[in-house]
Amino acid sequence: MSHLLIEEKGSALLLTLNRPEVLNALSMELTEALLAAVKGAAGRRHIRSILITGAGTKAFSAGTDLKQRRDFSPDEKWAQSRSLWHLTEAIRSSPKAVIAAVGGWCLGGGFELAIACDLRIAAEDARFGWPEMTLGAYPGAGAAIMLPRLIGPAAAKELFFTAVRRIDAAKAQAIGLVQAVTARDQLMETAFAYAADIEHTSPLGLAGIKQVVNQATDLPWEEAVRLDQAVRRPLEGTRDYAEGIQAHFEKRRPVFTGE
Repeated sequence: MSHLLIEEKGSALLLTLNRPEVLNALSMELTEALLAAVKGAAGRRHIRSILITGAGTKAFSAGTDLKQRRDFSPDEKWAQSRSLWHLTEAIRSSPKAVIAAVGGWCLGGGFELAIACDLRIAAEDARFGWPEMTLGAYPGAGAAIMLPRLIGPAAAKELFFTAVRRIDAAKAQAIGLVQAVTARDQLMETAFAYAADIEHTSPLGLAGIKQVVNQATDLPWEEAVRLDQAVRRPLEGTRDYAEGIQAHFEKRRPVFTGE
């Protein structure tokens, strides 16, 4: 049985963590399969978005596979953390919009996987937390960097420091962690509705603005402006931009090719 289910649904690539018997824990094999799928989608022009979710009803992902980690040496533990780090970096640098559809437990490495995504949709039963903080370490795949950029340093510290607590979907939405909360049976429908809207945006424009938002937020103003202009200027001469303007005047939906 594959630990990662991969399915194309129109312009969306659906990746389902398929280890429900262990709450979709992230083994190194599953992490590497996710990494390959995310990287593989980058050059596929007809894929506009990637949706990541968990199989079963109990969890998006309960985090790094601790049974696997239990017998690891310190170097092997670090390699496991680096594997997840490479995945979160691939998601952040992907030219595609990446959406996490979160139901049930979303903990530790699973939480890091979710916050690496561009958008997060949560079912009402979603619960978020950082068990690593009670195990002698802290999240190793970028959470200490990513979470403050999403919700601010004080709110991030609250979640890290009070790690025995779990926050629910309503709290996650209130602090800006998730974009929408929905009934569990409408989770994927809601996520795919976002994917359908993404189809209307230009792929080059989306990839460019994702890069600028991710990289420029914490740059000094002058550096941020230089990055913004360096990414934006080449779009003026693309076929997609010409097509978008032509479609506007012809009152039709543009046909983007990513060129």
